[in-house]
Amino acid sequence: MNKFAYACAALLAALSLSCPAFAAAPVSMTIRPNLVTIGTGFNGTRVTVTGAVPQGTSAVIRLLGEPRDKAFKKKGRALGLLWMNLGEVEIKGVPDVFLVGTDGASEINWEHSDLAFQSVKGDTEDWIYDEFIKLMEEDGFYEVENGIVQYTGEEEGMRSFRAELSIPSAMHQGVYRVEVLAVKDGRVADMASEELHTKLTGLPAFLSRLAFDHSLLYGVAAVVIAILAGLFMSLVFKERGGAH
Repeated sequence: MNKFAYACAALLAALSLSCPAFAAAPVSMTIRPNLVTIGTGFNGTRVTVTGAVPQGTSAVIRLLGEPRDKAFKKKGRALGLLWMNLGEVEIKGVPDVFLVGTDGASEINWEHSDLAFQSVKGDTEDWIYDEFIKLMEEDGFYEVENGIVQYTGEEEGMRSFRAELSIPSAMHQGVYRVEVLAVKDGRVADMASEELHTKLTGLPAFLSRLAFDHSLLYGVAAVVIAILAGLFMSLVFKERGGAH
């Protein structure tokens, strides 16, 4: 009789584990818009990320560009006197864009967290990587936005959220991965991801096609535009000077 009772208990436990009704729901997310057009005068925008994470976890948003190798000039003083290039430093396989959004409740230093910029550091020396992060932050390609994740309710073991993530003005055309991490005690419990597409339109798209398909013509056009811009500015300043 005891063996039969143990067998029934084991069967019930197995059924409860395999039944979706008792399993924790996966992280869900939606991006709107999932296509950002970059035309003349584009000055950045915001995309809205909504979804749900399990109760007891925090939602962390990450947007990552394609991994690329980055090369930088290493500057220093030659013979202790002249400030000049002393060589080149290369960082391999880092995203060209890395944006992070949090609820601002955690005391984690996200810039140095293994869930943010440090997650793609690889074998790069600390001081080199720190300088790289500073450069990318200045250009708006690496950024942490604390407090943009807002929780909108809890239901059936899930915690709904909404966040508006800033897209920098210097964003280029491509496909980016947007992730929602369900984080608990500094670790990822679950995650979901979707793609965000950016597309050049209008004059930027025309110039891009010209640069790739007709590089010689693009070079000539760039020189002509620079000359015309210089002439226009000289006329403007000349007229202002004559007015006084």
